[in-house]
Amino acid sequence: MLRKIIFKSCFSEIGAVTCFLFLTSLASFSQKANSNDIVESFEAYSDLPRELVYAHLNKSVYVKGETIGFTTYIFDKSDKRLSKLTTNLYCSISDETGKIIKNKLVLVNEGVANGSFFVDSLFTSGNYVFKAYTNWMKNFNEQNFYMQSVKVIDPEIESNVVPKVISSKLDAQFLPEGGHFLADTENTIGVVIKDELGFGIPNLECQLLNDEDKVINIFKTNQFGISKFSFVPDGIKQYKVSINFGGAKQIFNIDTAELSGLTMALSDLYDKVVIRISTNKSTIKSLRNKQYKLMIHNGSEIKTSEVKFGKDLSVTQYINYQDLFTGINIFTVFNENNKPVLERLFFNHDGINVIQTDEISLNKLSDSTMVSVNFKDVDVDVFNNFGISVLPEETKAYNHHHNIISSTYLQPYVKGFIESASYYFTDINRRKQHELDNLLLTQGWSSYDWNFIFNNPPKMLYEFENGIRFKANVNSAKTLKYVLYPTAYNDLEIFELNDKTEIFEKKSLFPFDGETIRLSEITKNDIVTKGSIYLQFSPSKIPNIEKYTKTLPLKENVYFDSNLLQPLLASSWTEFEQLDEVLIEVNKTQERIEKLQKSIYGTVDVFDDSKRRMNFDFASYLRSNGYQVNQINNDFIITRRYGGFRGRTPIIYIDRRLILDNAELMFFRMDLVDYVIINDSGLGEGFRGAGGVIEIFTDPTLAYKDNPELSTFQEIDIPLTFTTPSRFYVPKYSSYLSRFYNEYGVIQWFPKMKVDKNGRILFKIESHGKSSVKLFIEGTANNGSFISETRILQFE
Repeated sequence: MLRKIIFKSCFSEIGAVTCFLFLTSLASFSQKANSNDIVESFEAYSDLPRELVYAHLNKSVYVKGETIGFTTYIFDKSDKRLSKLTTNLYCSISDETGKIIKNKLVLVNEGVANGSFFVDSLFTSGNYVFKAYTNWMKNFNEQNFYMQSVKVIDPEIESNVVPKVISSKLDAQFLPEGGHFLADTENTIGVVIKDELGFGIPNLECQLLNDEDKVINIFKTNQFGISKFSFVPDGIKQYKVSINFGGAKQIFNIDTAELSGLTMALSDLYDKVVIRISTNKSTIKSLRNKQYKLMIHNGSEIKTSEVKFGKDLSVTQYINYQDLFTGINIFTVFNENNKPVLERLFFNHDGINVIQTDEISLNKLSDSTMVSVNFKDVDVDVFNNFGISVLPEETKAYNHHHNIISSTYLQPYVKGFIESASYYFTDINRRKQHELDNLLLTQGWSSYDWNFIFNNPPKMLYEFENGIRFKANVNSAKTLKYVLYPTAYNDLEIFELNDKTEIFEKKSLFPFDGETIRLSEITKNDIVTKGSIYLQFSPSKIPNIEKYTKTLPLKENVYFDSNLLQPLLASSWTEFEQLDEVLIEVNKTQERIEKLQKSIYGTVDVFDDSKRRMNFDFASYLRSNGYQVNQINNDFIITRRYGGFRGRTPIIYIDRRLILDNAELMFFRMDLVDYVIINDSGLGEGFRGAGGVIEIFTDPTLAYKDNPELSTFQEIDIPLTFTTPSRFYVPKYSSYLSRFYNEYGVIQWFPKMKVDKNGRILFKIESHGKSSVKLFIEGTANNGSFISETRILQFE
């Protein structure tokens, strides 16, 4: 009977009966008493939830003056669905020495965030690393954060990029399947042959030689420098591999085979996998009647089975695909002392939900083209997000090693960085599945270190952050109330203390772009004073993440001809910076309206200085919003002018205080209004709301904007604020016909596209006279489905 152990709840039996055929006996996956130490250690290690981050960058090669645009996705590592818990994501760009050039804090909403880095004077020609991570990810030994190499070209320094001259000396690794090379039994050896940069050497013919230089096997590397071969080694002989590269022969010795122990072989039959655990004649006697275990896990769930040797030298299991985990499966063999002795990684594609685009239609406009991308099987009622990079069809500037699938399902589970990992998850076929299995054969042990699992379960040393928080220490017993004035994404808040309370705290604060904290003290006599309070903020700076700092650079060298008398870009970066500041204000106001709108009945009207000047008194504002106002003596009468509520009187709140006498509204100051909510239906107020509700929220600090010395509030700088996503800037190029533009230029970047109710995404692009362009689409939908697709658009 199969038992599937899920470590977020009790151990429970949820699987169906499955046959596992042993050549010597029949066993079943179950939790055995002598497996408790392994299971309990794994449970403790996997108890804390993990998150993964993936970043879709619009390009991989940039010219100084362009913009690095990115969309990030935060997934729950166990089920690969968007995480709705994280709000704080840190993004950075560092140079080849690890020095951080730029970094920022971006706000995550529904598991998705976007932003950009402008490639300005801080950059020069060279390789850089983009990172995206959360503070919580620092608790774990696995690489759950995202890293990617990008290249920057500074045309003022170089007119051509000269390819780097590297040594012809090869780095050849020969890795026995399972981790042990055992004499007198068949071994499968994984092969990886790389250059000094870490890239595989393709199509190398290699010869396996014995100690008499006799060829006993010949094998050839694939396009990534990977291969494998099998043979039965003699424990007293030395073997070597001869490789002819660049006209010279290079010889590599293979480690001498061990005289005793175990070896492992995995075969994929496409509906089941076969696991064979083998030994030799000199070892079999010591293995009999000893209880070995085979564990299969994926980082969050585990299955376990007994392994017993009889007279035969091998034990074989057949495991159906439906009994494997979707994605990575880590097979580990433990000896009788619960020590891991063999490990092998296998990938199961079944269960990965991939969506595809359908027809794409084009509608030519006067100055651009409207593109309609239709999607198959996207549930428009479920949150979805897609990033689309639009580049010339001949582009050489989009060479990411990962796509959203490989980064989420594969990279976090291996120790090394995988070259061109997206290849294995694009147009998947049996050949690519076989090549992926060969890759995993060469990866050795997974990123889950059993020494850590047994001895060092993760501790919550780094917090799970949700916005910014501050703690205020109160020194004066005379003050029992404090007012926190509103910001773009936070409402006004009052903190009430008692005589025994000396601390108040604010959590989930979301300040943007240099916003400040404004606080007032209210004494026991209800006098509002400026006060002097010291605040401690957390987080107060962007944390560094120092683990796994090595990544593969871009494989393809960049060549372009540049006439230094004519710049590649027609506009300067200083013009972009000025434009960006204007756009931030527009976006911030709109996003605040959307945030407020989600939590209220009716409509919200956010005021700015222009609106405050237009509405010189409350009566004129009401009249412009469909109300009739009569001011007679001390009476201030408000009624609806039209609609189903015509003639009815609304109830009015100011800063959540119900107005009992409308006379005080006759002299109400509109220059202090922050925003107004008009709820025509009166929902939430019962019978008395039949005439609707008007809620006015003020910002008293506006009264002292021009004369801060008279202010009654304390203004405190916030050491770390969120960066508002700015509109992506597409530079103007000096020529749209040049080789440079065709290979490295940008047409457009759309970081936050959503499928509409008709199942399509609409956007406009300028083709700049091109007959075709290329779309790079990445994203997620349907609460767990992914897309990674390249489409070519042909213009008539």
